[in-house]
This record gives sequence, structure tokens and C-alpha cells, in this order.
Amino acid sequence: MRIATFQTRRWREAIQAAGHQPIMLPDLRLAETFHATLEERIALGRRVWKTLQDQDVDFILDAYGDGMLFVDDPRDHGLSALLHHTLDVPLVSHWTEALRITLKGMDPAVVHQAFQSPTWFKAIFTRSHLAEMEWMGVPGCFYLPLAEDDLPHPTDPPAVDYAGPKVFFGGSQQSLYFAHADGVDTRTQWPGGLAVAATADGSAASFLDAYRRYDLGPCPADTEDFAERAERVRRYHAHKLFYSAWRNLGLRDRFIIFLRKELGDDFLLVGHERWNKIYGLAAEPPVERSVYFELIRKTPVCLNMPNGDNETGLNLRHFEITAAGGFMLSYYSPELAEMFDIGRECAAFRNENELVEQIDYYLAHPAERDAVARAGQQRTLREHLLHHRLESVLDWLRIPV
Repeated sequence: MRIATFQTRRWREAIQAAGHQPIMLPDLRLAETFHATLEERIALGRRVWKTLQDQDVDFILDAYGDGMLFVDDPRDHGLSALLHHTLDVPLVSHWTEALRITLKGMDPAVVHQAFQSPTWFKAIFTRSHLAEMEWMGVPGCFYLPLAEDDLPHPTDPPAVDYAGPKVFFGGSQQSLYFAHADGVDTRTQWPGGLAVAATADGSAASFLDAYRRYDLGPCPADTEDFAERAERVRRYHAHKLFYSAWRNLGLRDRFIIFLRKELGDDFLLVGHERWNKIYGLAAEPPVERSVYFELIRKTPVCLNMPNGDNETGLNLRHFEITAAGGFMLSYYSPELAEMFDIGRECAAFRNENELVEQIDYYLAHPAERDAVARAGQQRTLREHLLHHRLESVLDWLRIPV
């Protein structure tokens, strides 16, 4: 099978690992991809057209909607100008970030019109984001979790260093919402505050669930006017911003602050300078991938918490830690038990008491810690590499291999 994908994304190795042929396409530079304008997508569309017009490919595979390209101005010609339409080739986009973060350079009305393409399929990384996309009237969506890259991973037992830091977290502080000096319009905060309260006691399963239950705004899918649909989506995301910022504070930052106080130098924090800027927490600067994986393998406990936008699913760190052979202690999320056997392939916590109990237990029982780390690695290398997700894409598209 011949699958077209872009130069700066992770799919090439996965396509090869699955026994297929990648057809490499020119790409927007990675730093610009979320902000690519219509004009830039038209220019790249022409370049990709030249690459593919004489190629026989089964489908185009991208991340974040990078493949939403045009061969002319859609303001004049509509959906017929979408590149994959013109080529008569399906497009599959793996969304691994919230919709509000991606496609920022495009007119939202054009995006929502393009979403209606019957041959554009959107693979969504969490069930909560999948529900949102469907509620917004985006067709062709299906669930596809994140996965680790198809790269060599050492499977020999790591040399765990119990003399150094006992707990490691590598990740950035995710939200400046509560650090802004300017006042925030509280009219946009109360829906998020209500959703915080409703999800805290289980009255709602997610922000979308609360938004619908308490009738906090109109459903985007109820209108066929794409400008109005885009405006309803914008208002929804504006209302959700406080909720996501609170989740960043309550489900990630709070545990980082707590562990720095409890463990001191036994807690290794690697990440963005904002940890120091906002909370006064000393953090090591970001490291290269090879150093990051060395830290995972040698630190007794590797901590993981999703960001505030991720309500139900897993992040890439779940699969990086386990693929490297590290011991993962993760904040509990509804989809964690779908991917790993908690207690046998990873450990989980929900509050500070459980966090300390789990750390103390596995530091005192290194053989059990090693067994969990080994089982977690075996599970990820067996089921959670990117080529495994490609197999799911082919099953969903029902394309025979």
C-alpha cells in the first residue's frame, strides 16, 4: 500500500514498520503549521499537487489537519478546491491536540465548511475530544489514541539509580491563565466554573456534558450556516478556557508544587521556565530526546499528568515512559485502564495521599517496581506503537492490505 505523508511528521517510520510504502510530501515548517494561512495552504497545495498528480496513492495521512490544502481559493470555488478532492484520494488527519489550538491561521467558517468533505476522515486522540467534534457537526470522526514512535527501544533491564532523584517529571507548565495581570471578563468564566463544580462531584462527565446538561450555549451542528457554526464553536471554546486552565492547575500544577515541597531535591523537574516564573519552582531546562529517555530509564518513578484540555484520554508521555522501560505513575484518567492494566503495567493516583503512598510503596519494593515497568514496556511495544494505530486506521477505512 502506498500512503502519502508529510516530511515533518511521525508517520513515515510507522508506515514502513507496517510494511507499506511512504510517499513523502513537502511540508509546512513545523513551527508554522498551526498558523498556516489560506494563502500558505494554497501554495503548499500546488506543490503537493505536483508531487502526487502522477502518483498512485491509497490515501494521504497527516497530523492536525496539515493536509487541508487547496489548489485554488475556496472562497471562490468551495469544497471542489480541496486538494484531496481534486486528486480523488481520501485524507486522514490524526488530531492529537484540541481543535482550538490547531488551524489558527484559517477562517473558521472555511474550516467548518471543509470539514464536511465526505472523504476527509478525522482520527481523534481522546473520547472527550471525539464527542466535541461530533457535537460541533464534524463528520467522519473516529477514535485513535496516541502512540509511541516506531523507533528502536532498548529492552534490556535499565540501571535504576536509587541514589539520585527518586521521582521525575518532564513537561511544561501549560497555562498562563491565572498569571495574567490584566482582568478577565468574568462573563466567560462562569460556564467553566459551573462545569468544574459539576465534574468534581460526578454530576457531569466532561465540559461538553455540563455544557449540554445546563444549556450553556447552542449546539454548532444545529445550523448549516458555517459562519454561525464557527461562531458557536468559538463561544464554546471561550467558555471552556477557564475550565481547562483550572484543570491544568488542579490536575498537574498542584502535584508539581506539592512534590517539590515534599521531596525537595529527590524530585527532578525538567521543563519550561514558566515553572519558575509562575510558581518559583526550580526546573531543569528541556533536554534532547536521548537524554529524556535516559532519565526515564534510570529514575525510579516517572510521573505523568495530562494537560487541562485532555479530559479523558492519554498523552504521549504515557507511551514514551513505558516504551523506554520506565516505571509510570500516572494521574488516573478514564481511558488509562483501556490501554494499561493498572497495578500490573503502571500505577495510578487521584490525590496527594495516593501519590505519596504509591511512591513510598514502589521505592520500598523495587522488585515489584521492576516487574510493573517491564510489563508496561511489553504492552506498549506490543500494542501502542504508531504502526499499530495505522492498522486501526486501515480497519476503520476498510482498506484491504
